[in-house]
Amino acid sequence: MLTFAFFFVLSIAIAVAKLACSYFDRPAGTTWLPGPKGIPFIGRVWDIPREHSYLQFKKWSDKFGKIYQVNIFGRNHVWVASDKIANELLVARSDTFSDRPQINNLDDSKTAPEYLPLLGYNHVWQRQRRFVHQLMSKSAADKHQLLPYHECKHFLLDLMLRPQDLEVHAESYTGRVISRLAFGHVRFADEITLNSHALLAAISPAANLPNILPQLRMLPYWLSPWKQAERARHARERDFFVKMRQEVDKDLAAGSTANSYMRSFIEGKAKNDKTTSALEDLEGAYTVGMVGLAGIITTASALITYVLAMCLHPEWQAKVQEEIDRVCGDRMPRPSDSPDLPVLRAVIKECMRWRPVTPSSIPHESTKDFIYEGHFIPAGSHIHPSQWAITRDPEVYPDPETFNPERWLSPAYPSFQEPLSKFPSIKNFTTFGYGRRICMGMDLVEQEFLVGMGSMAWAFNFSKKLDEAGRTIDIPAHDYTSLLISRPRPFQFAIQPRSEGREVQLYAQYFDAVRAGEIGGMAQNADHIEVANEKGVMLV
Repeated sequence: MLTFAFFFVLSIAIAVAKLACSYFDRPAGTTWLPGPKGIPFIGRVWDIPREHSYLQFKKWSDKFGKIYQVNIFGRNHVWVASDKIANELLVARSDTFSDRPQINNLDDSKTAPEYLPLLGYNHVWQRQRRFVHQLMSKSAADKHQLLPYHECKHFLLDLMLRPQDLEVHAESYTGRVISRLAFGHVRFADEITLNSHALLAAISPAANLPNILPQLRMLPYWLSPWKQAERARHARERDFFVKMRQEVDKDLAAGSTANSYMRSFIEGKAKNDKTTSALEDLEGAYTVGMVGLAGIITTASALITYVLAMCLHPEWQAKVQEEIDRVCGDRMPRPSDSPDLPVLRAVIKECMRWRPVTPSSIPHESTKDFIYEGHFIPAGSHIHPSQWAITRDPEVYPDPETFNPERWLSPAYPSFQEPLSKFPSIKNFTTFGYGRRICMGMDLVEQEFLVGMGSMAWAFNFSKKLDEAGRTIDIPAHDYTSLLISRPRPFQFAIQPRSEGREVQLYAQYFDAVRAGEIGGMAQNADHIEVANEKGVMLV
């Protein structure tokens, strides 16, 4: 124990010495970026709250400018509060700014071929990204088999029957879609969702201290409860991904599997496809699995924000409903309706701007020294495109704290683009990331949002709830969770089908989809059948 303590103190002393020397080790004629001053090695950590740290980083950007730096436990962090600057660094100079920092709570997160979005900028990342690009390109060409449109019928009925379980239903919707896309069946949705939550907790600074204090990695396993918990989580996750590959392999051999990403991997390996064959079986299982993990919680969180926004801003709910009624009539919106639904698309994009699902963003890491407008950014800096700050840039988004979809529809706003048959569009929006790290699933997410949020507007009126005395129960506009992916904490709201006919229609279209095999698996349950019988809906 004494030996460990000695080396721990020695490592801190070395880090402090290196930091002190590096302050003077910059090219002549350059300056450091502005930012809050701290003390060597420790930096300015006392001002950074454990929860909602992005609020503090936004305050610093207001004070120090749209790009600044802050030292956190010996590491240089650069925070970017401008979409323009983020593009100049992370897109135009992606050769320098495409690496990822190590996630300290994960073992070898930059090198182990397991977590594509978190991998370092290396040959492992490149081969996995080529494979995922191949999968996503084919999936988009197939219009994702209209799975969000079909599974949304299940989502609407569940939400009408048990609105207090909004979070569960939103994740069930996105989980069922991604389970079918990744593995060809909905039966894996619940387990994918559980693994998604476990990984989110493992990589979130607010949930694990080693992600804030990297020196804790030096502690031995027996003194590190977080290492013990992470090893157990990782073992469960690996067993699940391997099982999924084996399940699809077995179904494929029996001739009973639907199209899926995993099926594409297995068949590509059998055909010696160049891109697919570059991956070993375990790596392929993880790559497909990570597509699944990444596509559940983020999308579900935005759907929950939509409900919150409609309760707080009923005037925009009415505008979306008027548009959907005019364009779609007596049916749910389809992805093909998108050009005729600019108001819906504006509400979707404003939800993403107003409450970005990853407000702190996932940082990049610089691999080379770089000089930006006379400021020196040393190699190894963590570059944070701060979504919370970028989406609140008053030059681009006047009155940024106000939920205002009009900013996407009117030429009076800097964010307006035309034609309205194409814009607003969420593709390449700041919340999907930048450069070579941009999310490759934007097309699928766009379809899930258009169908999910549009169908909720078509089916329901959301509003604030009344208490027993008839008084309105207030809903906080920003009571969000503090993990890397943020969502509203549970809130009380009222939900009402827009008409009795629409309520009956929700049952009818659900059971029609079950009979047609459009909803994966037999999704009927006792609640659905009992109430449908009361409504006179034909079940067979």
